Amino acid sequence: AKEGEATIESLPVDCLGLILDMLDPATVAVFERVNKHIYHVIETHQYWRKILKKLLISHPYLSQKCYKTWNLSHEDLDSEDLKLCKKLYKNLAQNLNMHWKQKSDLYEPAVYRNDKFFCQHEPSQKILNLKVTGDYIVTVLGPRTRSDQNIFAIKVYNRHTEKCVNELTNLKDKPEYLVFSSKYNLLVAKAHESCRTLPDTINIWSLLPDKPITDPEFNPERPPLRSFVLRSSGVGARCTSLVLKEDFYFGSSHKEVVIMAPTRYDNNSVVRFLSLKRAQFCPESYKKNAWRNCSRSGKNIISTNSGIINEGDGVAIEEVGRVMVPHLVQLGTADFSDKWAILFSEAPRELPDRQIQIIVIDMSTMSVKHMLKAYEPRIAVYGASLHQQDPDIAVTVGKDGYLKVFDLNLGRELTKQRVPKPMARANCHIMDFFGTTRFLLGSITDIHVFSLQFPLYPSQEARMDRIERRREHIRTVSIHEDVYSMVEERNRQLAPPPGFPVLDPLLQLQQNLATLNQVNQAIEANIVGPHLPEEVDRVEQFLVEFRAVQQRIHDLNQEMEARISVAIEAVAADLRHIFVLTNTGDVITFDIWDSVQKKPAGGMS
Repeated sequence: AKEGEATIESLPVDCLGLILDMLDPATVAVFERVNKHIYHVIETHQYWRKILKKLLISHPYLSQKCYKTWNLSHEDLDSEDLKLCKKLYKNLAQNLNMHWKQKSDLYEPAVYRNDKFFCQHEPSQKILNLKVTGDYIVTVLGPRTRSDQNIFAIKVYNRHTEKCVNELTNLKDKPEYLVFSSKYNLLVAKAHESCRTLPDTINIWSLLPDKPITDPEFNPERPPLRSFVLRSSGVGARCTSLVLKEDFYFGSSHKEVVIMAPTRYDNNSVVRFLSLKRAQFCPESYKKNAWRNCSRSGKNIISTNSGIINEGDGVAIEEVGRVMVPHLVQLGTADFSDKWAILFSEAPRELPDRQIQIIVIDMSTMSVKHMLKAYEPRIAVYGASLHQQDPDIAVTVGKDGYLKVFDLNLGRELTKQRVPKPMARANCHIMDFFGTTRFLLGSITDIHVFSLQFPLYPSQEARMDRIERRREHIRTVSIHEDVYSMVEERNRQLAPPPGFPVLDPLLQLQQNLATLNQVNQAIEANIVGPHLPEEVDRVEQFLVEFRAVQQRIHDLNQEMEARISVAIEAVAADLRHIFVLTNTGDVITFDIWDSVQKKPAGGMS
C-alpha cells in the first residue's frame, strides 16, 4: 500500500473484530499468519472461542461426543487460557477429518439401521425422502405398498431433544423438492397438480407449530399458511426445483427468505425468485371490497391470481426477480447465490443430437449470462452446486459419471473427472467441511466421498493431476451387507393391490423392451447403403432414430434393474454422519466418528 493509505492492519481493533465475525475459520487461519499484531488481535478478540461455541450449538450431534472426548463441560470453554479454544477447534477438525479419510478396508463406521429417533412411521407407511440440517431432520412419509392409501405426511424432528416437534398428515399431494428455513420458521414444498391444464402449487407451512405436538388442540391436518399457485408462469406450468436461502440481499435490499422456483411450460422456462415473509392478513390492510366470507370454511378470504389468502397468520410473497429461458430446464437441479444462479437445459427426445447446456444467470442484472455446453445429449444432471468457498465456481455431476467444474465468470469448463455414476438426483450431496468442500455420490449400493480441493485451474502442477486425484476419493461406505434382508420387503412393496392382475412393473418393462427390440430390428433392416442421393436423408433419419431407440433400450434396462433391486434413494450428510435412504424406506446411518477397526475377513475365531 502507498504511504498514508489505510490497510486492514491499521484499522482500530473494534473494526477488525467486526470483520473477523464475518469471516469463516479457513480464512481466519490464513489471516492470522500475516503478522504477530494480527495474530494477537484474533487471540484477544477470542474468535476461536466464539466459533467453537457456535459450531457446538449449531451441530448438537457433535457437542455431546466432544465434551466426552475432551473430558470438559460447556463452562470450561470460558477459561482464561486464550489458546484453549483454538487448540480444541483444531483438534476437532483434524479428528473428524482423520475419521472421514480412514481407509475403508481398515476401519468401518458404526452402522445403525432404522434405529434412530427420526425413523418412526406407521406400518402402512415408508420414508420417501429425508432432509438433514444441524438442528432438524425432516422426513416425508408415503404409502409402503401399492395397496396402501395414497396419502402423504411430513414429520419434523429436533436433533437436540431427539423428539418429533411437528407433523403434517393426510396430504393428498406428494410433497416434492421440500426445503425449509429454521431461522424464519418456514417449510416449503411443491404439490404436483394432477390436471394437465392447471399449474403447480407451492405450499408453505410453519416448520414448528404454534402449539406443541403434545397439546390436545394440536391439529396435524391443518391447512398450509399459504398455497401459492404458479399461474403467472403459464397455464400448465410445472415447477422443476426449489432452492431456499436465508438472509438474502438484492443489492442493499434484505430479504428474510428467498426461494428459486424454475418452472417450465410449452418449451419455455421461467426462473422466478420469490421472497417469503411471515405476515398477518386482515381487512384493515386491504380494501374492504376485496374481502369476502367463504361459505365452506366461514373465514374471511381474498381471491388473488395466485390462490386464496385467508385472514390471520400467513405468508406474504413478493416476486423479486424473473428470468425467461428459451429452453425446457431439467428437473430437480438448480442452485443460486447472491452472484449467480445455475440450471440445466433438457434436450427434447425428438432431437437426439441436442447438447445439455448449463444456463448461468447473472443475479445483478437478472439475465442469462452464459449457456455453455455441459453434457452429451439426453444426459440427466444429477447434482449441481455453487462452490461454497469460491463464488465463481460451480460443481456438477451428470448421469454419464462426469464430475465437472465450471468458471461462471469466464464461462468455461475448468476440469472434469470420472466418478462412479450416481443413480438419481437425490443421491448427490455437497457439504462445507471446515472450509473445504466434500461431495457425496450414491451409486446402487455404495456411497463415495470426494474432497473437491483438486487444482481448479490448468497449470504446470495440474499435470500431476492424475496422480494427485487418486487422493480425492477419500471414503467409500456401502449398504451391500444390508441389501439381502431388504429384498423381501421390496417384493412386498411392488406386489399389485388385491383384485389386480399380477402385471408388476418388471413385466411391464419387459414388454416395452420386447416392442422396442422389434422396432430396432425393423430400423436396422432398412439401413442399407444409399444408392440415390435422395435416399441419403432417409438413411440419416433412420440412423438418428436407431441411436434414440438404442438409448431407450439402455434406459429401460437400467430402470428394470433399479425397480427390482434394493438401491439408494437419497443421500444426506453432516460433519459426523452419512444418512442413506433406500427405495424400501430403510434409513441406514453411518457414524463416521465412531469408526471401529474392521474385523479380518474369513473364518470364525
